[in-house]
Amino acid sequence: MVNKWKEVRGLEFDQVVWLLDQRFDFLLPWFEKEYNISCKDILFVGSYHGNTRKGLRKVTVGNLLDGHVSYLEPEDINKLYAGEITTDKKTLLVPFSGAYLPSAENVISFIATGNIAIDINNKWWQYKFFCRIGVKTPKTWRAENHSQLLNLIRTLFGRYESLIIKKAELAGGFKMKMVSSVEDVIEYYKMLEEDLLNSEFLVSEYIPHEQSFSGMGIIDRGGNVIWCGATEQVLYNGLAYEGLIWPPYIGDEGLRDIKNITLKVGKRMSEQGYFGYFNVDFIQGTDEMYVVEINARFCFSTLFYACCCGKKFWKAVQGKEIIERRLDGRLILGKIKAQEGKSYSELTDKSNILEWFNSGISGFQTYFVGADEPEYYDYGSFIGLFGEFLPKNTNRNDALRLFWDRCLQQYR
Repeated sequence: MVNKWKEVRGLEFDQVVWLLDQRFDFLLPWFEKEYNISCKDILFVGSYHGNTRKGLRKVTVGNLLDGHVSYLEPEDINKLYAGEITTDKKTLLVPFSGAYLPSAENVISFIATGNIAIDINNKWWQYKFFCRIGVKTPKTWRAENHSQLLNLIRTLFGRYESLIIKKAELAGGFKMKMVSSVEDVIEYYKMLEEDLLNSEFLVSEYIPHEQSFSGMGIIDRGGNVIWCGATEQVLYNGLAYEGLIWPPYIGDEGLRDIKNITLKVGKRMSEQGYFGYFNVDFIQGTDEMYVVEINARFCFSTLFYACCCGKKFWKAVQGKEIIERRLDGRLILGKIKAQEGKSYSELTDKSNILEWFNSGISGFQTYFVGADEPEYYDYGSFIGLFGEFLPKNTNRNDALRLFWDRCLQQYR
C-alpha cells in the first residue's frame, strides 16, 4: 500500500495501480513527472516478475514462478486482480483494458472500466454495434460452442469460399484462423486449450484485401472525440498483427473515410459511456472500406501514439492535449518476437525511444524482458520493439520487404 496520500491533479489517492505490461514502462518517467508520483509508490501488477522492474513493488497473478512467462490476456490479469481493488480506498488505475475492473466513485482510471469496457471489447457486441450505426462490416455469425461452430461452418461453406473463425474476446489476431474446409476447422480445434472448446466462437465472411488500416482516437470524459491519426497495419497471413507503417499508403479520400468513420464510431461509443483511447481497424476490400473491429484499450498503436505525444502523452490520452504528428519520411515499427520454449537473457533495455523517435533517422531496437536474469517463455510472444525511418518516397512493397527482413533478423 502507498503509505501517504498522493496529489494527482487535485485528487488524492491511497494507491496507484499500474496494470500495463513491461512494454509500456518507457512511459513511466513522464507519468512520474506529470502526477508527481514516484515509481516506488506505484504497485505493478502483471503475469510474471519481469526483471526489468527490479526494486519496484510488484504483484504477480496467474504465475508464481520468477523467470517463467506464461501467456495471459490483459483482461485475464484484470479478472485475477480485480478483487484486490477495494472501493473504500481511493485508487488510480493505469490499465491496458478497463474490462473486469471495478466501476466505482473511488476508482479513477485512464480508460472506462466496468460493464461498458467488457461489452465494447467483445467482438459480437461490436458487430451488432456496427450494424446498428450503419457502417460497412463483414457479415458475422455466433456459435456458443465447438459443436455449433462445426454445424454453422458446414452451412456457410455453401455460400462462402473462405471464413474467419475468432474468439469474441480477441487481441492482435490471437486464436484467429482463416478456414476453407471442415478439415481446417478441425485443425483450429487442435490449437485451442480444452476449456476453450465450449466457449463462444464467431465466424465472419472473409473479405479479400491487400491493405489494413487503423484509425486512432481518444474520447474525453465529456464525450468529445479527438482524431489522433491513422497507420497501416502489417499483418502476418492477413490476420496476426505484427506492426505498422506510418504514414499509411493511402490516398486523401481513403484517409478521410477512415477519419470520418473513426470519429463516428467514437461518438457512438461515447454515448454508451466509454472514454479513453481506442482505435478502429479497417480493411480495404475490392469495392470499399470495411470496419473490422474496435480496440477499446491500449494496444501497439498506443506505443506509437505515445512516441508522437512524448512528454504530453498522459494529457493527450485524456483528451487534454490534441496532438497529431507529421513526418517527412516513412516509419516502420514492429514487434520483436520470442520463440516458444526458449530462455532469454542479456538483452538490451533502452529508455531513449523518444529521443530516437524525435530524431527521425536510423533504426532502433529495445527489449522489455531478459535484461538481467534469464526469463523462460512457454509461448511465443512480443518481447521487444524495432523501428526504422525510411525515405518518404519508399514504395510500399519495399517498405514491407524491409519490415519483414527486420522481423526475421530480430526473431530470436
